[in-house]
Amino acid sequence: MKKLAAYILIALFTVACTGEKDGAKVDIDGDGKAKAKNEAYLPEASGEPGEIVIVMNKRKYDGELGEAIKEVFREPVPGLTRTEPMFTIRVIEPFEFNRIFKIARNLVYVVSLEGESAADKWLQGTFSESSKQAILNDPSRFMQTSDNQYAKDQKVLQLFGKDDATLIDNILENADVIQNYFNIAEKERLANSLKMTTASRGILNRVNDELGISIKIPGSYELAMLESDFMWARYLPAVGPSKNLFVYSKDYKSQEEFEPENIIKLRDEIGKKYIYGDPQNPESFMLTENKFMKPVFRNINFKDRYTVEMKGAWKTNNYSVGGTFVSYTFVDEAKGKLYYIEGFVIYPNEDHRELIREMESLLTTFRTS
Repeated sequence: MKKLAAYILIALFTVACTGEKDGAKVDIDGDGKAKAKNEAYLPEASGEPGEIVIVMNKRKYDGELGEAIKEVFREPVPGLTRTEPMFTIRVIEPFEFNRIFKIARNLVYVVSLEGESAADKWLQGTFSESSKQAILNDPSRFMQTSDNQYAKDQKVLQLFGKDDATLIDNILENADVIQNYFNIAEKERLANSLKMTTASRGILNRVNDELGISIKIPGSYELAMLESDFMWARYLPAVGPSKNLFVYSKDYKSQEEFEPENIIKLRDEIGKKYIYGDPQNPESFMLTENKFMKPVFRNINFKDRYTVEMKGAWKTNNYSVGGTFVSYTFVDEAKGKLYYIEGFVIYPNEDHRELIREMESLLTTFRTS
């Protein structure tokens, strides 16, 4: 992992991995860069959010190398009420790599220097001879990234190794890095697509005046509640998923407030006080599901602050409705305030993966004044 940063080359290589006769060979010996196409003439990337096209030998996909690929890209998303893979993948052979697949929003090439099939030879042929030698000499080299190879807003990842076994080991050892590359890309796309309007900026101004914080509020959201320590903005369509953002702040007391049980306790206190399940029923409020499905916790770095991320399910005390949520708990030391910020969704019997990813994208826009 410590050596990894040295080998992630953020490159704009134009036709690497294409197998085209007039295409440039991949060069991992130099700075990893090549002349980029004029992006003004590139089409927009296509595909659904969270979708990845993988170009590799399908026979190997049915074997141990494919199992490693599945383990990384199809790992279940933690904290969801139903099992959903982290990404939706579509595996194709090089001969299937047509114009439609070339403009996919997320592309992965899986290349092993071991193999004699037509697919293996095609993939191996995308490397220069010096690059092949570099891979043979240094098995720790295993990935390279690129932007906008065939389309605007396209992310490309190339995974390679001197043989299948070495590639498998590197993929599994660095699963989180590989996943984060596409997770971050998807969140950035979401952040760019969610626009604010004059009305939502007006809501944000009110929130900033009251709480001294800033967070992106999309134009479709309304302000459900605003107090001296709490903000709740939500999107309530006639049909489709309900999306909600809320921010709560309190005086910071001790490190014990970061213990999982105390974060759950804090969340339930906020829910009981402010988040109603039914506007017509004041006795209906939000609770964290902690019996049949435990929340999932992870320590992260958020805005250069120690932060506890929590994902899980929620319900109302009268079981009238429920859904999933993601939250961040952290301290602004300059203000002496502990912040609990959350995005939660309501969409019964439907997938929540991309909705939670959207909530994460909005939470990352949080700032204190």
